[in-house]
Amino acid sequence: MPSAPTTPTTRSPTDVLRNAVAAAVMAPSTHNTQPWRFRISGSTLEVLTDQTRHLHVIDGERRQQVQSCGCALFNARVAVRTMGFADEVTVVLADGEDPAHVASLRLGAFHQASDLDHVLMGAIGKRRTNRRAFLPRPVASAITDAFAETASREGATMIRLEPDHKKQLAHLIDHADRIQYGDPAFRKELAHWLTARGSLRKDGIPFVEKEYGSGMPFAVMRSLRSPSLGDEVGKIEDELVNGAPVVIVLGTAGDDAADWLACGQALQAVLLHATSLGLSASFLNQVLEIPGSRGQVAELVPAVGYPQMVLRIGVPAEPVQHVAPRRSLDDVLTIVS
Repeated sequence: MPSAPTTPTTRSPTDVLRNAVAAAVMAPSTHNTQPWRFRISGSTLEVLTDQTRHLHVIDGERRQQVQSCGCALFNARVAVRTMGFADEVTVVLADGEDPAHVASLRLGAFHQASDLDHVLMGAIGKRRTNRRAFLPRPVASAITDAFAETASREGATMIRLEPDHKKQLAHLIDHADRIQYGDPAFRKELAHWLTARGSLRKDGIPFVEKEYGSGMPFAVMRSLRSPSLGDEVGKIEDELVNGAPVVIVLGTAGDDAADWLACGQALQAVLLHATSLGLSASFLNQVLEIPGSRGQVAELVPAVGYPQMVLRIGVPAEPVQHVAPRRSLDDVLTIVS
């Protein structure tokens, strides 16, 4: 990853923005679909959704797809700043001629990278989604207060749940798992985005990082054919939520595509902040993928507005052994001459 210069870079705008895309593709995305494309034109980087990677069952309204692009955009902004430029963002979201166009990032005037820019840049390559249990080590309220300030700067509200609310949320997540895994269409779509050990695929979630009790493809596929899998997964998630040092909800005042994009950027800012402190996170978004459950989360945490993301955070008990793969820049980037 590039480091910040003390004087304006001599790299061409294309080289700078190509490096920004290299940082962008390290962002998390729903089921590691990596539902983004990028286009460089002069000193501008356009961020676009990749509609071929839309999860029709899991993410029917494309809310998580836009949030994923927001995470990627935030990474690109951090990279641009560390390479010596101000990050000038224009939110587009289909207002222009291209319905897939989400936002544009233009290289601004010379920017002296801050200490925070350096910290966030260093965290991009280290961030991992940790789907396993965390150590029973408390996380100070001062730390999560700082996370909340980080989220606020990007236009989102973050709430840390109290123990009783955490228990109620765990129950809602258990219920959501049972509903989703009881749906054959959900299980079919999920199966498509699970990857076997040794696979040459550059997307999807490795089998062994999920909750199915085996990393063997045959065993996992057999499990996914069972409607009762939701009972097992729900029980596991219930225990993980109740045992997590921190559970947070991110929300926004509104619930349109601009709010989703803002929440994606806020999410990534929080994740990088957490990574820099030796913490990791796991997503609990199944409870927001069912309209009724999402409404219950809103009632549980009214101060958050429209709930957009739910995470548990803590110190990982062990390093993530199977890092989610990434597509190459050639797969996602177009350079307009």
